[in-house]
Amino acid sequence: MPRNNDDNDELAVWSLFGQTHIPYRILFLGKMLDRLTTTQVKTLADLTLAEWRVIAHLGVMGKKSASEICSAAMLDRAEVSRSVTRLVDRGLLKRSPNPRNKKSQLLSLTAKGTKTYLGVQKHRLGFFGYLTEDLNKKELALLDDFLLRIAKRATRIDDTPETLTKLIEKS
Repeated sequence: MPRNNDDNDELAVWSLFGQTHIPYRILFLGKMLDRLTTTQVKTLADLTLAEWRVIAHLGVMGKKSASEICSAAMLDRAEVSRSVTRLVDRGLLKRSPNPRNKKSQLLSLTAKGTKTYLGVQKHRLGFFGYLTEDLNKKELALLDDFLLRIAKRATRIDDTPETLTKLIEKS
């Protein structure tokens, strides 16, 4: 439910660093969305954000190892491990042997997990629609393209101090 606050204090910091700080704005928006998502998945299915991310990735990707979930979701191994344990205990996930790697197990949604995923995902799609309802299809496609271009450049950066220093020196 939208708040009726035109002078939203959270958005007061949006212009704090100006338009040249687009990554700051992306991070800021990401934190806002994480907070809203945390509340939504807790309310709908009594899940933490990390648990939801595991379920959502398995719902989209199918049977995967915890390591593959970590990579796809950019999540910490320990966070995924704790989430998987809780989700298995709740009957939302099951583990099975991994024929490609005897040291790991494959994770998949149970029938209960699939039902949870589909129920929450339905609400998430409505939430996404609400967030983007001021954008037309062309604007959505452009936004997606712009974000993908930024993401591609970010993936090409080696995050060592030396590389980051060189990037700063080039600017």
